[in-house]
Parts: sequence; C-alpha cells; structure tokens
Amino acid sequence: MRSIKSYLTIILFFALVAAITSGCETIIEEVEEMNDTLEEAQDIEKIVEVDEIEEAEGTAEHVEAVVSLQQHATEAGIETLSAGGTAADAAITVAAVLTVVEPYFSSVLGGGTWALYYNAETSEVTSLDGVGPVGSNATVQDYADRAGQHGIHQSVVPGAWDGWMLWLEEYGTLDLDEILIPAIRIAREGYPVSNSMSTWLNRQSQFIPGRPDTASIYMPQGRLLQEGDTAYQNDLADTFEALVNAYNSMVDEGRSQAVQAARDYYYRGPLAEAIIEFSDRNGGYLTLDDFHNFEAKIVEPISIQYNEELEVFQNPPNSQGITMLLALNTLKGYDFLELGPDDPDSVHLQVEALKLAFADRYYHIGDPERVEIPIMELLSDEYASKQRERIDAETAMRWPIADGLAEVNDLNNTTTFHIVDKYGNAAAVTTSLGAQFMVVGETGIHINNRMRMISLEDGNPNQLTPGYKVRHTSNPYLVLENDKPYILGGNIGVDNQPQGQLQQFMHIVEFGLSAQEAVERPRFASTAFPAGTYPYGVDNTLRMEEDFPTGLLNELRSKGHHVTTGGAFGVACIIVIEGDGLNAQTGADPRVDTSYGLVNPGQD
Repeated sequence: MRSIKSYLTIILFFALVAAITSGCETIIEEVEEMNDTLEEAQDIEKIVEVDEIEEAEGTAEHVEAVVSLQQHATEAGIETLSAGGTAADAAITVAAVLTVVEPYFSSVLGGGTWALYYNAETSEVTSLDGVGPVGSNATVQDYADRAGQHGIHQSVVPGAWDGWMLWLEEYGTLDLDEILIPAIRIAREGYPVSNSMSTWLNRQSQFIPGRPDTASIYMPQGRLLQEGDTAYQNDLADTFEALVNAYNSMVDEGRSQAVQAARDYYYRGPLAEAIIEFSDRNGGYLTLDDFHNFEAKIVEPISIQYNEELEVFQNPPNSQGITMLLALNTLKGYDFLELGPDDPDSVHLQVEALKLAFADRYYHIGDPERVEIPIMELLSDEYASKQRERIDAETAMRWPIADGLAEVNDLNNTTTFHIVDKYGNAAAVTTSLGAQFMVVGETGIHINNRMRMISLEDGNPNQLTPGYKVRHTSNPYLVLENDKPYILGGNIGVDNQPQGQLQQFMHIVEFGLSAQEAVERPRFASTAFPAGTYPYGVDNTLRMEEDFPTGLLNELRSKGHHVTTGGAFGVACIIVIEGDGLNAQTGADPRVDTSYGLVNPGQD
C-alpha cells in the first residue's frame, strides 16, 4: 500500500507540469499550497508511523492479576479491570465486595485502610492513609473502665471511604456506579455464608442477639446463619446506591465535584449523622465535627533498599509497616545462600530480627502528628548494623528488650488484597474493620473496633489522645525490582502481619519459592513483645505451625526459644510479577477456603 506522501508527491508533479505549460500564476499559487500540504502530510505520516509502532508494542499489555481472600471479590476486581478500569478502580470494587461477603474483617464504609499504589505513568509509589482518629469525646479514664468490653466506644472515625474516594479521583478512570455494581448486585442477590464467616459469627454469637440491626442480617429467622446459608445485605446495597446517586448528581459538573459529593454524603451528610446518632445512643466517643473535619491523605511511603535490585516499600506511621522494614534491614546483612526455610539458623535470625523490630514499634511508633518518630535513624544502615550486633546466633532474646536507639544514641483483624492492571499500575492493600458484627442502624454499615489497639500507658507513643490516630496494624508491602513492581503482599492478623510478610519475602527472594509456595509454607510468630491489642500481654513464646519438622523445633528450643505449636497465624495473599510485567503468579492462602487469585483470565 502506498503511503500518504507517495500519493501527494504524484499529485504535486502533475500540478507543476500544468503550471509551467499554462503560465498560470493561480495554478502556481495552488501548487505552493499543495507543497505546504505535502509537508503537513509528512508530519501526519510520522505520527501515523509512531502510532502504528505504539499499537504494535501495545499488543503485549502488562499482565493483569487480582488476588484476595474471597473468590467473589477477586472475580469482581477482574470484572472492573475488563471494563478498562485501573488498579485503583478495581481496588475499590474488591474492597466494596469484601464489605459485603467478608463484613467481619473490613468495610469501605466502617473501617480504615492503608494501601500502596504504583503509578505506571510517573513510576512513583505512594501511600494511602485512609484511617481516622480517636473520637473527641474519648477519655483515658472512661475507656480504661470499658477497654475489655464490646461496643461503639471501641470505634474510631472510619477513614476508609474518604481514602477510596481519594484514589478514585487521583488514579481512577471509571465512574462510581460502574465500580460498585458487583457489590450492590451481590448484596441484593445474596451470597453463601463461608466457613470463615460462620466461624466468626459463632465467636460473636453472644453479642449479635442484643444488636437488632445486626441480628436482622445474621439471624433473619431467629437463628444464626450457618455455613452454606444465604446472607443478604439490602440496607448496605441501599447505602451504596445512595452514594452513587450523590456522585451522579454532580457528575455533569466534573469528576472531582462528583467524587467530592460522594465524600460529603458520607462525612458531612446523612451517613455521618446516622453513625453519630448510633454512637450517642450507645455510649460512643464520636462527634459530627470528627467527621466534618476528617480528610484522608496520599502520603510518602517509607522504604529500604534490600539489595541493588530490590526496594521494599511500606506505609509510614501511624501504620506498623515500619516493623517489617526494620527486620528486613537487619536481615539483609546476613548470607542466606546456604540456608533454607527450615534451617534452624535461618528461622532464628528472622525471629530475633523481628523481636528487635517489634521493640522499636513499642518504643517509637504512634501518630506522627502527636509524637516525633525518628524514621530516618530507625531505617538507616548504621542502625541496622548495630541491631545485628545485638543478635546472638545461639541464644534467643526475651522481653524486656531495650530500646535500640537509646542504646546507640543515648536517646484483630483485617483483610488484604493485591491488583495489577494492563497499564502497569499496581495496588497493595490491607484494610481493616477489626472483626466484629456491629451494624449501624439501617445504613448496613459495619463499624470498626480499632480502639482496642490503643495504649493506656503514660508516655507510650500510642497513648489514647482524642483527635489523634491509633497505631494501625494494617500494612501491605510492595517490592520494586529495578524500579518496576515485583511483589505485592500482605498477611492479616494484628502482630502476625509484619511477621508473615517478612516470611513471604524471604521465601521468594532468599529461598526461591513460588508465590503459592510462599503463602502455603508453615509460619512462625514471636510474642516476645507487648501485643498490639488490649490487654497488651507479653508471652515470650515462639509459636510454630504444626507442619514444621520436629528437628527444627528441637534445635530452636536448644537456642532458648520457648516453642509452642498451633494457633492462628493470619491469612496471606500475594502477587509476584515476572517477565518484564508480562507474566505473574498469585499466591492464595489455603488456610481460608475462599482465597482466590486470577491472572489474565480468558486470554490466550
């Protein structure tokens, strides 16, 4: 096929001949105009050639993948990606569906979210701080009297919705109705109660009958729903639709205005009013001003360079994400080449590094608006080197463990999911409710119980202070390899989170396991530090899942570890991206039968 330039060149030649033979000045002027047209055509052809090249290169799109702890949520995320949505759009979809089918762990409307986002256009990693503060009416004395009790007094301002709307505006492309379609559909049509949901319902069975709004959902016939029963969330579907209507009412004014309308409907409208009415009636600490003044933020993440190729990102305080980075920064100074995941020296080093990291969490991590946190010092290579000197290869540390910075310088529950889209964007999310079934009136909103992670200890960086944030246990991680997304991971379960995440990373990076193998491997968890939840006890044990070899357990005992077996170790899921972004592995934890990952479904 001839090019545009070829055809215009032929036309120009005959036009010139006509001009010479006729001597017509008019024709010559027309020829000059055609010459200009030819130059423009050359420019056009260059653009066409570039577009053709880009189109050819674009046929190999970045791998798409979603992994979460619920199949419904994973499939919904893929549905949003298939509609052309970004990883941010799909993240909101997944979070909303989890709000429906996993309401005991997270809520886009009643919980809080820490998340990491890799923006392919800018090659930048950002952190989403979507967690709210302690209510203005809280006092140390009043909370101390009720710290061990269930109720709305355990709730902080839900920050998740504002955070998700911030992502929608900053990184999303779809409208809110498109994003919430799966959640609304599942909420109305119903879904089967999973084994996990049935377990948590039975754990909360003594409280549910006394909460009429909760009982109407989970005891619809006067008995608690059991595994396989169908659960419906019609009030929640109504609330989602009201938020969509608020968005749509301003969409003609622009995307930002529409997103703000959805935020205002929650924090400065009917939903905030409903939550405050419920809080006032049931002895909570929340106020309308707490909601009116709240705004989520996109903030700078924190990171360490693990080696020349790998940079590991976490969410900054008030998230506990720094705990994983502190442990990894210590471990990167050891050679694991000759060690395996079941080698006693390998496990011992990881456990001891985690103990030191959790000690730093105890001494230093809270709301950075309230206390000064020496992040640069804590994450420095010099500090990591000093921490390594504190580890004895043959002897386990026990709490109390001294503050490392002072020595050197004289100074329940959650869900996690991860997404990559065809544009190369990536989202690592850990979002939390806290594990309770408390529904706010007819809104269908399940409210958090995050206050159980606040400290009542004088001088503690996480001490209860109205208007400031609780140290948040949610902390997904994201690893870049040569500045491109490589691992997106998370592990739920309060103090299990940094520990499980560190083990995932080590299994993949140091021991060469696949994504699925990394999450299936038996896990360990130290308790040689004050627990992250009330009553903040210290057990000084090393809990090991039962599948570890007996020989390993005995070797660890010989090093002074108080080893126990069994218990809960949280649930994990990860994505490992490979092949320059063209392939990916998902790891979906078999500890929960609903975990599910999908990579490029329906593609050859």
